[in-house]
Amino acid sequence: MLAKFPAAATLIEHSLVLKLIEEILPANYLLSAALAINLHAGETCQPAHTDDIAQNCLNLSKPHKPYGVSTMWSIDEFTNNNGATEVVPGSHTWTSDRVPRDEDYVKIEMPAGSVVVFLGTLLHRGGANHSKGSRLAITSQYCAPGLRQIENMALAIPQKIAAGYSNRIQSMLDYSVIEPGFVGYVDGRHPKKLIDADYHDRQRSSK
Repeated sequence: MLAKFPAAATLIEHSLVLKLIEEILPANYLLSAALAINLHAGETCQPAHTDDIAQNCLNLSKPHKPYGVSTMWSIDEFTNNNGATEVVPGSHTWTSDRVPRDEDYVKIEMPAGSVVVFLGTLLHRGGANHSKGSRLAITSQYCAPGLRQIENMALAIPQKIAAGYSNRIQSMLDYSVIEPGFVGYVDGRHPKKLIDADYHDRQRSSK
């Protein structure tokens, strides 16, 4: 999305949202996914799922601590009738064998311009759209710095475009390192050197 719609950066790096995320994820967390979701009239319920990819990547048993946080921004109003996102409160504490019942879901109804933030380990789904119109949302998802992102942001966003974003966005696109260890370096240098020739930071010794 950042390669096609730069204004999305305003949502992705919203200060209040990031303040919440920083309470949950380690420093130098990454942007794992950023996409628009447009539910058309007649769309059925999405299967229940979580966004935290750590369970698959690390073969973790549930419940486990969250390695991801998700946001859902309502570009259109979210209503009971047009496919509002549905969450299962408390499901981040469930074991893998527990299956949600229809009555466990809570619809997130909210006016256009609102955002809901939830743990990546929380079960949720897009609701059925029984209205005559579409329901547009933008979701940005964040993950711990040591995990593989859902979308390979360093390849998805051309370097010339990434260079124009804020330092915070650049860090979330993986132009950052994990300390200690300088994990994520490129050719012995901080990866930000790829998009900013004047960037100065420590370099890994070749010795």
